[in-house]
Amino acid sequence: VEGTKVYDRDLHMTIREMRRQFGDKESAKESPEALRRKALDQFVAVELLYQEGKTLNLPEVDKQVEAMWTAAEKQAGSKEKFEEQLTKEGLTMDQARDNIKKNIYVRAVINQKIQPLVKVSDAELETAYQANLERYRHGELIGARHILIQVPKDATEEQKKQAKEKIESLQKEARAGKDFSELAKANSDCPSKSRGGDLGYFGKGRMVPAFETAALALKEGEISPVVETQFGYHIIQVYGKKPPGVTPLEEVRRQVEGQVKNEKFQKTVNEYVLNLRQKAKIEILDPTLKEK
Repeated sequence: VEGTKVYDRDLHMTIREMRRQFGDKESAKESPEALRRKALDQFVAVELLYQEGKTLNLPEVDKQVEAMWTAAEKQAGSKEKFEEQLTKEGLTMDQARDNIKKNIYVRAVINQKIQPLVKVSDAELETAYQANLERYRHGELIGARHILIQVPKDATEEQKKQAKEKIESLQKEARAGKDFSELAKANSDCPSKSRGGDLGYFGKGRMVPAFETAALALKEGEISPVVETQFGYHIIQVYGKKPPGVTPLEEVRRQVEGQVKNEKFQKTVNEYVLNLRQKAKIEILDPTLKEK
């Protein structure tokens, strides 16, 4: 590949990485020849992107390699454990450092040259949304906020009693007209307390059964009886209901955009690599890897 030799061991390592990424079952679906051909294509793609990256004159690449190397050693627990891990993967220290450097250059090409080409228009979003309309269809949705007083799994009867008395006291305050959101912010043990206990809109099957049953039975603005779940004691307030229908594009825009961008990104990478490949000098000596 443009003067860089590709050995059988390189393909074995690429296949191992593919199996790690996609799983042995997925790789087993392919014949050994097809898997080696796919590994070669992937290796060539990375090599071409790496060589393209070297034309970018990136600053302080060696410092980045050292920083990532140090971080990898730290994650492994020690230098010795990291080296042991690399040996198990069939890598020498030099090969591992080269891989890190190669990844830095490849990532730079993706960020600087490929990513800017990936743009999504409103028309493309609308088309993707309409094509997957069933995905955004929903039954009745309930908008609710709650207050949770947590009860540990190993709680004593006295602790349970105190937790229940606290939630009952909060229930009285809420039913007397005190702002539910403020009560949640000041008292709830759920992370949603920062949003005033707001859980957003949800449908059937999203919450634990006892919580869902209580929420479904409420009218808008109503405060629930005390509800016990595996998390502790709750009180719930429903602030809105939406009939069955389809979630509007604006509410799922980020989700749809992410899917379209990902598809366009993969396509753009493939086209970019194909262009590099057409300009590169690539010689395949292994007859089993040559296209038939």
